[in-house]
Amino acid sequence: MVGYIHFTGRRGRVQLWRHEALGLTVWEARLPGTEESRLARRRMAKGLDRLEGTGCRRLLSPCPLVPYYPLVHTRSLWQAVAAPLALAALREMGLEPRQAVVALHGERMTRSYVRTCVLLAREVKALSLSLEREETFCWDLQRELGLPLVEGAGAVTLSFLPGVARPAYFPLGDEDPSVPGFRPFLPGLELPPDCPELPVLAALLEAGRLPLAEVQMLPPPPAREAAGRLPARSGPARPPFSV
Repeated sequence: MVGYIHFTGRRGRVQLWRHEALGLTVWEARLPGTEESRLARRRMAKGLDRLEGTGCRRLLSPCPLVPYYPLVHTRSLWQAVAAPLALAALREMGLEPRQAVVALHGERMTRSYVRTCVLLAREVKALSLSLEREETFCWDLQRELGLPLVEGAGAVTLSFLPGVARPAYFPLGDEDPSVPGFRPFLPGLELPPDCPELPVLAALLEAGRLPLAEVQMLPPPPAREAAGRLPARSGPARPPFSV
């Protein structure tokens, strides 16, 4: 079970609410007031006590009162949706995937690395693969899928190693990767108020409850939405991409 703390900005008392997302139990510690109020620490402590009482052992977002409390991290999620991320980035750049090369970096051959290669093999012109540990997988992939393998940079690079994001370069190896603009999205998934979306998707993936084939990648919002003129979850202005 996972949980999160939600300051309502209203009067009231500390309450515990139980929600479900695709069969995953999500506990919400609903706290009155705001995080800046003088009673915030006392209310957070009470909320954490109630969450622990339910058997909740991980939070969906950090708690300032207890920064060392175990969290749900999103690295596995981002690596699992790396293929739709690459395709969305290519189209956002105005490139046709069938004419583009995607580069993949990694330490070793993992399940997500292999899955990404297999999915992209159906969609892109070629892959440029780089593994810190020598693997024969590159040649097996080329032989089994008839996929061209090239050397050098790609139009988009997916790195399964830690790093700093930059245009067309997505490092997915940190505990919680930073991927500016793009957002995984599961159509039909309804979340409770103020519930962190990406950690819930990550928790569903860990529990084997996330239908990966249905996850879509929302591209960066239009400039007017990024400036705050439209709500962040008003719906995609452009088609999302999925694999």
